[in-house]
Amino acid sequence: MFEGIKSFIRETRIRFDYPRFESEQTMAHRAEAERRFDIGQLQREVAQIKDQARLAGDQRFGDEITSIRRKTSVLERDIERNLEQLAVFDRNYKSELDDLYAQKKVLFQSKEDLLTESKRLRDERSQAHKELDEAYEDLEEAKSDVDRWYSKSERTPWLFGNAGNKLPKHSMFGQSFGDLEAAKSRRGDAVDEIGDCKRQLNSAKAAQSVNRAEIDRNRVEIGKVIQDIAEVKAARQRMFDLKNDGVQPGILRQTLRQLQSSKASLEEELLTLERRRSALVEETEIRMGVREREAAIADLLARKKQFLDAFHSEQSKAARQDRHRRQWMETHRYDASK
Repeated sequence: MFEGIKSFIRETRIRFDYPRFESEQTMAHRAEAERRFDIGQLQREVAQIKDQARLAGDQRFGDEITSIRRKTSVLERDIERNLEQLAVFDRNYKSELDDLYAQKKVLFQSKEDLLTESKRLRDERSQAHKELDEAYEDLEEAKSDVDRWYSKSERTPWLFGNAGNKLPKHSMFGQSFGDLEAAKSRRGDAVDEIGDCKRQLNSAKAAQSVNRAEIDRNRVEIGKVIQDIAEVKAARQRMFDLKNDGVQPGILRQTLRQLQSSKASLEEELLTLERRRSALVEETEIRMGVREREAAIADLLARKKQFLDAFHSEQSKAARQDRHRRQWMETHRYDASK
């Protein structure tokens, strides 16, 4: 029984120690893979060959390619200038200005309407404030009448009151309940009038907010159309200046066709040179052995993958577990035969 307990403890300790051993073995295996299948030197040789091949291509064709690109850049600027001048001649300035002036007229009419509406809304809001003040005055007056009625009804007759007297429902000269009902009615009417006035005032405020937004939008639109008119006039003046300088649309179109044709020829020549340079670069790389080195790199990487994959096989894992057990037993002086 004692031996069984010792065996259980030993196996448990071995099992808990194995992850440490596995981690160490994994790191060692990866280090061995990097050492055994190192491709650094081959990569450096490939990079050196490619640099030399590119240099050979640039030495043979670089000057011609650079010269053509410069000529192409000059032609592109000339083409852009010709297109800009042709665009100036091709516009219908009268039609553009007629449309813009029509828009301007509509916008200014809209501006007058909006300003008229703004004045009407200010007057409406002012009137609403005035009516609200009057409604509050009516309310205070009606409340005072109610308070006076109660005060008089509760005062002693010695102070011109009606305390202790039975009051009639209606009376032409003396105090009556009809007077109280009339005062309360006026008070209720004043409260209703205050509510109506506040609603009218809020409505006027909301309408003013909308009106101000429309005025601001109208101002922006007027500014834009004025700017557009100025830009069209400037372009028209540019056309007049070109004509005074002897520039003619027909000649511009003919020149443009010639420039575009020259540019197309240069681009075709550039494409041919770049193809020849690429062919020379590839030929130089092959002659200097870049393909063999790239194949060697691919082979080393494939073998490295196989080497790393083998580490995770069940057979390899079982062998490591057995090796770990024997090392642990030896380190802890156990008899491996037990």
